[in-house]
Formats: sequence, C-alpha cells, structure tokens
Amino acid sequence: MTTLLYSGYYDMDKAKEPFEVDPNFFYLTSCDIPNILILKKGRKHYVHMKVPDIQWYDSEYFMKALKHCFNADMVGIDDIVRLCKSSGITKTLDNIKTHPNWSKIRGLSLDMSSISNNLMKKREIKFIDEQLRIEKACRYTSEGIKHILRNAYPKMSQIELTGLFKQSISKHGIQELSFNPITSHGKYNQYLHYIAKDRPVTRGTLVLLDLGCKYKHYCSDISRCFPISGKFTKLQKDIYNVVLKSQKYALTLMKPGKSWSEITHKVKLKLYEECLKIRLVLALDNEKDKISVVQQLMPHNLGHHVGLDNHDCGPILTLKKDMVIAVEPGIYFQIGKDKSPHLNTSVWKQYEHIGGVRIEDTIIITDRGYKNLSKITKEIDGIEKLIKK
Repeated sequence: MTTLLYSGYYDMDKAKEPFEVDPNFFYLTSCDIPNILILKKGRKHYVHMKVPDIQWYDSEYFMKALKHCFNADMVGIDDIVRLCKSSGITKTLDNIKTHPNWSKIRGLSLDMSSISNNLMKKREIKFIDEQLRIEKACRYTSEGIKHILRNAYPKMSQIELTGLFKQSISKHGIQELSFNPITSHGKYNQYLHYIAKDRPVTRGTLVLLDLGCKYKHYCSDISRCFPISGKFTKLQKDIYNVVLKSQKYALTLMKPGKSWSEITHKVKLKLYEECLKIRLVLALDNEKDKISVVQQLMPHNLGHHVGLDNHDCGPILTLKKDMVIAVEPGIYFQIGKDKSPHLNTSVWKQYEHIGGVRIEDTIIITDRGYKNLSKITKEIDGIEKLIKK
C-alpha cells in the first residue's frame, strides 16, 4: 500500500496564528512540522519539504525535528509524483488539495477518503497518552478560568477576559487554543458562538466563559458562568441551578454501553422539569411537547467528542470506555426568534436579560462511569468564593 500524507500548509510570512497540524496526520505520524509531505511505499519512507531560509528562520530546528520524526530520504516533488505513479492508487488525506504543488499531484490516482473514514472510528477511543494530554489541557484551562474569576471586575472588556485566559496558559508555555475563546456577558450570552468584543462587562451581569487550550495538540473544553459583581442575583441563581442540576444529572448517566441519544432525551426531560419549577415553561403531559420546548431553550447538542479536534470524530452514538467527551447542557434566551407556545412569556421576560447559561465539563468514560477532567468549581458558593479578592 502507498500512502501520501501532508501535515498542512503554513505561510510563515503571513500567518497570524501558530501552525496547527492536520489532526489525522499527527495521529498517524506524531509529527507537527508544517509543509511536509510523507510518502510511504512498502517499507520505505520519503519526505518532501522546502526547508526555510536560514537567514530568516531557525532552519536547524526544522531539520532536527524532521530527523527526530522520520528516518526517510529527502526527495523533490517530482520524485514524489513519479513514485506515486508507479504505485497505482495512492491513499491520502483530503488536505492534500491545499499543497502548493497540488497541480502536479492532482493527476495521480488518489483515494482521499479511506484513511479519514477508518480513523474516524479509531480516534473515538483515546490511548492513555492521549488521555494524559487532554487531562493536562483541562488542568491548564481550569487554572485559566480560575485566573479570570480572581481578576475580573466590572467594566473590564470581553477581550480583556480572553487576555487573562491567554496570560494564564502562557505561563505553561502554551499558546494553542482548542477554539476561539467565548467570553460574553448579559444578553450576549444568547449567542452560541459569540466572538469577544471591546465591550465593557456591565456591573450586575452574568459572564459566560467557554474556553479551551491545547496541550501537545490535544484539546480541552470547559464552560463556566459567574457574576461579574461577585454575587449571583436571585434570578441568576434560579436559571443557573436549572442548568447545574441538569448537568449533574447528565453526568450520572455517563457509563459505557449507554446510548447517547437516550441520554440526551433524558437530560432534555430533566431540563424541562427544572424549568417547570421556576415556571419558565407551561405544564405539559405530552413528552414530545416537552422535548420541543427544551429544544428552543437549548438549540445545540448535549455534547461532543474531544481529542485532536475540539469537536472530534463525528457524532457520539454509544458510550465506550476511554472515550473523551464534553457534556454541556445550557439554557438560552434568544431574542428575535418565534417563541414556543409552551413557554411562559411573562417569566421568560424576567430572565431574558441574563442571556444564557452553559455549564460544560470534559470527561473520560471509565469502566463503570466517568472521570471528570474539569478542575474548576461549578457550585454557586465555590464560584462566589473564587471571585472574592
């Protein structure tokens, strides 16, 4: 079998962020050097790479890293093409299309799906070294969230909150993020993928943090909410407890062999029950109606795989030992959408200013349950204690 793998394109003169290696490439090679083509033909390896100009870049680093990763012959792009042509079908990854010499490569007989499809299932189960990397990423993310809680104050901007997180993880030599950090407050919490702005965080509002850093390319993903003024208001406590109780309930269902769709269904019913207690939803007998109204309050999935990608390996089907997943129920007051007839409109208006609440932990599925990797409190008392200077 002949395989041609590409680490990913990176323009060192124009890029504004650190290079992020293709996850499947890294999974197969443990190499994170940009702009590398690796050809494996039988037992022989060949590498094509344009070594950076020593006048401008630390090319010695690239060569040392390359030798550490591979015992391979350095060849030109024409050699790569010639070797592939003599092999019939070459298996590769879809990102090969981003290679600067794609015009030469595209004429080959390429299979760009088999490797990715096989790895999709394989990457669901994390080896112990992968688990340890994710655990460290979660530890540093948890420390970053604590750093925000201890140093945030009213009128600080959303961007400054993000800066506090980056400052914290940088002390551990980390600059890679799992995703663009979400630091929102008040009505802006309603947006699921909010981009931080130079907006001052208003006194009395609830701040929503959804953050994650990478450790050795493996992701973390944790969400917490806190009151910028130091104390939850009565209404903030009410809606926060709806989500907290539902998230804790969801975690009790995390066991190998359990169906993810059944877990999601049960958690949505739990969210409905908790919303009914604060009269946010109307009393309903029909289970379908209960799920429908919760779907409007929580318009996203209950969770996702976490690994080399933050949303790793496609959808969750059945929980298995050594899966790593994020569990993230939430409630959102999205303005401008047609409201379900099963919502109590007058109560909705009381909570609308909160914007939304999400609580998220990254966990590992174990033999009998789960291990929580998020090392930051989610209890109201614990959060308020951390905010106190």
